Amino acid sequence: MIQPPSDQDSPALLASIAPERLRRFRQAVPGGRHGDVVRLYVLDCQLAEQYQALFRAVEVQLRETIHRALSARFGQRWFNDQALRLILDPLTVDAIDKAIAEVTFGQRMPSPGTVVAEIMLGTWVKFLARGPGNRHETDLWAPTLSSVFQSGMEPPAERSRTDVYMLAQRFLWARNRVNHCEPVVFGFPLQGQITADRKRRRLTPHQLLDDVRDLSLAMNTSVGSWVTSWTDIDVLLADPLIADTLAFMDRQPRLAVEGRR
Repeated sequence: MIQPPSDQDSPALLASIAPERLRRFRQAVPGGRHGDVVRLYVLDCQLAEQYQALFRAVEVQLRETIHRALSARFGQRWFNDQALRLILDPLTVDAIDKAIAEVTFGQRMPSPGTVVAEIMLGTWVKFLARGPGNRHETDLWAPTLSSVFQSGMEPPAERSRTDVYMLAQRFLWARNRVNHCEPVVFGFPLQGQITADRKRRRLTPHQLLDDVRDLSLAMNTSVGSWVTSWTDIDVLLADPLIADTLAFMDRQPRLAVEGRR
C-alpha cells in the first residue's frame, strides 16, 4: 500500500501537483485543511493502485473468455475468419487488423495468443455491442458469446447482451481513466450520458467496483469471488473522506452522482 508523505515532505508533494488538479481536492475537503488535502490525495493514489490491480485481472479474464468462445466456433485463428469479419463492424475489423500488423514480422505468422494479447480492451468490448444492424445480437451474442457470460445463473434466467455490454463499457471507461492518471475519488464519468434534466452522469467509486466485480462473476463465479475477496479497496472506500468528497460532488449543479456509496 502506498504510504503517505511525512509532514516535512507534504508541502513538496502539493507543490508538485498542477494547481488545476489540486483545486478540486482542496474544494472537496471541509475547510480545505492542509493535512486532509494531502490525505485525500494519497487516498486517491491508494485507490488507483487497487483499481489497477482489479482491472488488470478482469481485463485478462475478459479477453480470454471472448477468445475461447470465438475459437470454439471459428477456430483458434478466428481473427482471420471471413464469416466472423462479415458480422463485425468495419472499425472492429480495422482494429483487429492493426493488432495483427503490430505483431507480424516478415513472413512469420503470429500465434493466436500473440494476436489476442495485442488486441485493445476497447475492441474486446465492441464484440459485446449491438453491432451494425444489430448483427452482433443475432449472429454473435446468441450463438457464441451469451453462454460464457451466464456463470451463476439458473435457467431460464440469463444475462442479456445489453447488461453485459453496459458492465464492460463502464469497466473500459474506468480503466482508461485510471491509466491516464485521472482522480478516482470524485467518481467515474459515464461518457456522453446525461439525465433528463441535462446533468452529466457519474458513478460513485463504490458502484464502479460493484460493476467490475459483477462482470468478473458473470464470466466465472470462482474468479469473480476471488477478485471480490480483495477487500483492501473496500476499506479505503469506507474512509470518511470519501463520503465528504462525494457530498461535495453532489453539490455540483451539473452532475448526477449515481450508485452505491
